Amino acid sequence: MALKAGTPSDFSGSMAEAIQTAFTNHYQEVMGSAAPPPSKQMQLLFVAVAEGVINHLKAHPEAFKVKTTFNDGTPYDGVVEIS
Repeated sequence: MALKAGTPSDFSGSMAEAIQTAFTNHYQEVMGSAAPPPSKQMQLLFVAVAEGVINHLKAHPEAFKVKTTFNDGTPYDGVVEIS
């Protein structure tokens, strides 16, 4: 499954939705009051953050190192492709 940043019109199951959920879950602990109701401005922020994170990850796949071994124990460096 490809990473899904999300858009205002396709928010469900996206990284943006996960960021909104985390924001809501931690708001009370940090701010001392209930989280504000969702708004278009907040959704735009969550979409922008998610899109920025995913675009950055796609632009820098070399930052991920996958080390594995063949059945004979020979080490092998895998390749990461982020979609």
